[in-house]
Amino acid sequence: MSDTGKAVVGRRPLVFTDTDGSQRFVPLSAFEIDANGEIKLTAEWQETFGPADSPLLVGLATRAREDGEIAAAPEAPSLPAVVFKAAVQGSEGNNIKVMLACPEPEKTTAQAAPAPRKQKTPQLTVVQSEVYRGLAKADDAAKQIGTDQLLEGSEDPIGTGLVQVKAGTAKGEGLPDPYTKLIKEGEEGKVMRDGKGAYLTLVLRKGLPKTVREKGVQVTISVDPTAKTYDVEAVYTSKPHSFEADAVIPLTDLPEEITDIVGVSAPPRGYAPPGVPQTVTLRGGGPGVAASATAYTS
Repeated sequence: MSDTGKAVVGRRPLVFTDTDGSQRFVPLSAFEIDANGEIKLTAEWQETFGPADSPLLVGLATRAREDGEIAAAPEAPSLPAVVFKAAVQGSEGNNIKVMLACPEPEKTTAQAAPAPRKQKTPQLTVVQSEVYRGLAKADDAAKQIGTDQLLEGSEDPIGTGLVQVKAGTAKGEGLPDPYTKLIKEGEEGKVMRDGKGAYLTLVLRKGLPKTVREKGVQVTISVDPTAKTYDVEAVYTSKPHSFEADAVIPLTDLPEEITDIVGVSAPPRGYAPPGVPQTVTLRGGGPGVAASATAYTS
């Protein structure tokens, strides 16, 4: 069956007389419903019947469908396939997305020979993001994002997300300059105002997994001069990891840069191949509780 075809069901095979005058019996597995809802022969059976008989057979199947003798097979119910759970407890896990997708094949030049058709390999990518919106001054970032340490006399909290404000640096007035940087371990994100004055400094949270600190967190500051506010966004994206779509126990060999963010476990009825594409967002994280989400078979 093709990538988009749906199976056909009915009470009995179709019988027709081919162009040579022979009576032939055709199983319903020879047909499928394409993406446009039209009935057609599968590629294998098109080769069997050839260009002369294939249109006759498709016409016969179309009439049988109109008469209610055959129909598209019903969709299989979607079942829990695999459970993703944040590696650490807390509300920060509610910002994690797990994306399952099949990447498009690389385009070849017109001169290149076409590659043989093969099953696409699905990939899993983990994205952890957090956005702090509507900040009006540097001190707002220290209060909402949190700092990397407590200073005497300061009421700024310790940050628990991907990034923190370096304690004592949030002293800028007005709005910052727009900013973007991939901050890695040992680096600082020095945000300026008017291209010269220090506004605040961002650093990675020390408690982040080593794999996250080494790969880095993308930080973006966008400014709205009309509203006189700015937003801070921090995003960690793992490298895509290929996995076997039909494995009995899928996703068992995930690299640390993924398992440091999410763990994988079986739903109550056991593992099943997850449907692709789909994106699940972890929810329910809080004090003493890790956020989680379930991917389904379709």
